[in-house]
Amino acid sequence: MDFIHESVALGVDLLILGLCVREYVHYKSTARVLKEAPQFNIDKELKSLVSQQQDKKIPYAVIRGTVTPIGVPLRSVYVPSVSGVLQIVKLHEHRVMRAFAGFWAEQRKLLHESVNEMPFELRQQNHGVEIVDAMSAAVLDVDVVYDNYESTTLSFFDHIFGFFTGVRQKGLQTTEQVLRDGSFLTAIGELEMDGTTLRMQPSKQGPLFLTTATKSTLIKRFEDAKSSMLFKIVLCSSISMVLVGLIVRKVYRKKKQEREEAKIRRRLENERRERRARSRPHTLTQDQLCVVCSTNPKEIILLPCGHVCLCEDCAQKIDVTCPVCRSNIESKAAAFIA
Repeated sequence: MDFIHESVALGVDLLILGLCVREYVHYKSTARVLKEAPQFNIDKELKSLVSQQQDKKIPYAVIRGTVTPIGVPLRSVYVPSVSGVLQIVKLHEHRVMRAFAGFWAEQRKLLHESVNEMPFELRQQNHGVEIVDAMSAAVLDVDVVYDNYESTTLSFFDHIFGFFTGVRQKGLQTTEQVLRDGSFLTAIGELEMDGTTLRMQPSKQGPLFLTTATKSTLIKRFEDAKSSMLFKIVLCSSISMVLVGLIVRKVYRKKKQEREEAKIRRRLENERRERRARSRPHTLTQDQLCVVCSTNPKEIILLPCGHVCLCEDCAQKIDVTCPVCRSNIESKAAAFIA
């Protein structure tokens, strides 16, 4: 294919375009459900309001309140003075790796992650809403209370081994993130009345959010992300159109060249036939004429049967069996009849 490079580039561009379209649809739908989600205050009227809804739930709602543990709060492993309701400890390895092209690039690999969580609720004064499955939140704002990086001391053997394996460790980083009790959060999800307890949990209509941002700020973030993704879609679409144009242009030129070459071949063939017709004798007996067309003289011998029975024009169309004895045709040759 003369346009293999353009085809590969078009395939990659269409793949990127598909991913951008998927992200754009996600951002657009999330921004829409956020705009439609009603916001409620956590007060004594909220329970009765939710109880009056179908199945005692509001599919997507917004509340704001202070993080309050249900029970004894968790203590930070590395900073004991910090307490919270959610604790995430991660161990990352920083290393350099030799890439496919031979260049060394830095990478960070997660070696271990541990999560501790406890029941908690968002409260306003004496009223609260319990948060369910906080770790599944699409946006979860937590505080980094501990971040320590320890460089690795490599020996001469480690350098040699790393050169041949293509991996060299630079250091280890330990981080601890805590959702502190007393934090003021915005929670967005499904609001349900379970017995006498109000709970907020992941919703089928949209993702769960636990963030310090307000509803309007979240909407603006997704609108900005949607606009950015729309620009990428337009850019990728333009590139795809240019590549399609180049491929169509090459295909058109190739087809045009093939048509011109076929036209030249037909003209040369017609000229060759005319010259051959002029050079042939005009008085031929019936035995000297082609057994197929009965117009041109016999010019081709069929092997292995040895019958001279076809003119050159008919011999180009008959390839399987001899028209005289029906034996298989293995080869053809010009016959010169004196």
